[in-house]
Amino acid sequence: MNIMKTIKYFALLCTMGLLSWLSSCTKTTGDAYKKYEKGGEITYPGRADSVLVNSGYNKVQVAVVLGNDPLVTKLKIYWNNQLDSVEAPVTHTAGKDTAKVIIPNLTEGNYNFTIYTYDSQNHKSVVSNASGVVYGPSYLASLTNRTLKSLAPSADGNKIEIAWGVAAGGELGVEVNYTALSGAAKTITVPPTVTATELPDFKESTQLTYRSLYKPDSSAFETFSPALSSVTLPKFERQLSKANFKIVILPTDVLEGGYGWLENYLWDESYNPPGFATQSKIPCWFTFDAGESASIDRFKVWQANDRLYDLQSVKTFELYGSNSPAADGSWASWTKIGSYTSVKPSGLPVGQTTQADIDFAKAGEEFTAPDGTAKFRYYRFKLLTNWGGGNFMTMEEFSFYTRDRK
Repeated sequence: MNIMKTIKYFALLCTMGLLSWLSSCTKTTGDAYKKYEKGGEITYPGRADSVLVNSGYNKVQVAVVLGNDPLVTKLKIYWNNQLDSVEAPVTHTAGKDTAKVIIPNLTEGNYNFTIYTYDSQNHKSVVSNASGVVYGPSYLASLTNRTLKSLAPSADGNKIEIAWGVAAGGELGVEVNYTALSGAAKTITVPPTVTATELPDFKESTQLTYRSLYKPDSSAFETFSPALSSVTLPKFERQLSKANFKIVILPTDVLEGGYGWLENYLWDESYNPPGFATQSKIPCWFTFDAGESASIDRFKVWQANDRLYDLQSVKTFELYGSNSPAADGSWASWTKIGSYTSVKPSGLPVGQTTQADIDFAKAGEEFTAPDGTAKFRYYRFKLLTNWGGGNFMTMEEFSFYTRDRK
């Protein structure tokens, strides 16, 4: 009987305790809810849909693609452990908007960014994170401009012909700036696969500048270049058209030697034998008609490459000009332009040549006319000596140049 009373008493105590605990829990939960409800519902503006960090030189461009929340009025970007930040307004258009923010004055390196959007009440969105790279002097120092191998006027003098070296890895092209004949500034971009460029017109003796363009990675929003390289464009010059050259045989002129090496081979644009070989007569001379009257600036002469600096290849000669050659072949109507000597770079004896000698001769030896040389239509070569002591004379090809415009 006493045991039954004890059990009932214990059950009563448990029931009273449980009711008291439930009462306490209900009161606490209600208080907590009211505490979080106080001040109204929490508002989060729409966060960025995506963020792309585009690399630049000591800067980045952060492109923030916004969501569809029309209440977003600005965004804020933090970096450097949120010690630095930049703020930008948001302007809405139809569809999704992208805000592009330039962050300048950054040192070279990797960066982490945190991005928040805000509404007009300054409520802040959930964070978005992005990272990017800033390039600077160290990267720039690794870049080089494409090699400009050669630059010369075209045959008619109206264009500049440029030969480029092979583009370095990652080069996007070469930006070329020059001045046209009219004085207008011109800019062209040469693709990385192109190694020959023609400038359609140019102003002589002006500067041409060029620089190679690079992007360090696909995310870069601007191109990078080394310092500009420059070169002075040449004065106007055109080649006398060999299509107009003609043989003129005057009574005292030397004739072809009968070897199948003909005078007109001197302007056939073939730089391999046969060229022109004379009769066995030294000294001797021959005449040709250039087809137009012009003041020559320079000319080039090629030796037959099967006898460079040897045998019958011409060593010393004189050049004369006339506009009305005397019919009897006399010298009275001729004006001496200059006396010339072929040069062997190595200076080695006859029969010995270096590769430099060979390359020099095959490129054509250049000779200049004095400033102020009169205009002539007819030219006469007077051949005086040859390299190897041969009993006749040989030449392979020649070209004449003038600064006269047509």
